Amino acid sequence: MSSKYLITGINGFVGRYFVEYLDEKESDAKIYGIDIAKNCDMDIQYKSLNLMDAESINKVIKSYKPDYIIHLAAMSSVAQSWEEPLNCFVNNMSAFLNLADSVRKNNLKTRILSVGSSEEYGTYNEPLKESLGLHPKNPYSVARVSQEYMSKLYVDKFGLDIVMTRSFNHIGPRQNPKFVIPSFVEQLVNIASGKSENKMMVGNIDVIRDFTDVRDVVDAYYRIIKNAPNRSVYNVCSGRGVKLRDIIDKTAKKLNIKPNIVVDPSRVRSNEVLSVIGDNSKLKKELGWKPKYKLEQTISDMVDFLKTR
Repeated sequence: MSSKYLITGINGFVGRYFVEYLDEKESDAKIYGIDIAKNCDMDIQYKSLNLMDAESINKVIKSYKPDYIIHLAAMSSVAQSWEEPLNCFVNNMSAFLNLADSVRKNNLKTRILSVGSSEEYGTYNEPLKESLGLHPKNPYSVARVSQEYMSKLYVDKFGLDIVMTRSFNHIGPRQNPKFVIPSFVEQLVNIASGKSENKMMVGNIDVIRDFTDVRDVVDAYYRIIKNAPNRSVYNVCSGRGVKLRDIIDKTAKKLNIKPNIVVDPSRVRSNEVLSVIGDNSKLKKELGWKPKYKLEQTISDMVDFLKTR
């Protein structure tokens, strides 16, 4: 019998890749997508829906009775969370609780994937392990920690089946250039093609981050939703840190250019954590996951995608 998936934020970066992954892994899977966008160009059942609308969410879940909910929709910008802390918290928490409470009220056996963030950890001078305490430092991460705590509460008190992630930075072709790495790649591709002058705008490029190819991320999410024990939490990360400066160098080398790098003060975050590296040993050991895409391959694919746009 084919599985039924409900995916929120399906028009987003990860949502599209998850659909593609399911098409290969479970060709008979049924997919119901939810997103705030009016339309969806994928060949799936789709409804434009605001996740703050509890009544409409309940109608969908009660009727569709999904086996799995992949909850990807979120207000995920740290910078925006400082500008709109109330909206960030209310939107992220209400969206999750509306989904979980509908599953509870309808007595469904639906398994929920609650996606969190490495931002939950706060500042540590060591690779981040799931056993570390959580010390959120911005409104977005506070919302994500709250979502995780509510997930565990719904498991413990209401018997729901929820598995969780603390996801680190992920990148790949088709990612919105509002994020740092696709912004870099787009700028460099435009310089190489002559579409823009040789002037690359950056923030602090000496920070170290842990980047995972989005195609490896959806593989991790699939393994977690299918095989992880109830109430478990996994880091989704490469386990390797890289300076943003090195990513610029690798991309520029592929394009055979020497960019003129200019620091834009508006892109420099105050009190930015200088190094964020995750430990993925739990995900590897318990679920047999391992990343397939090296950083160089991801960058190459991002460059090739932008060249053909």
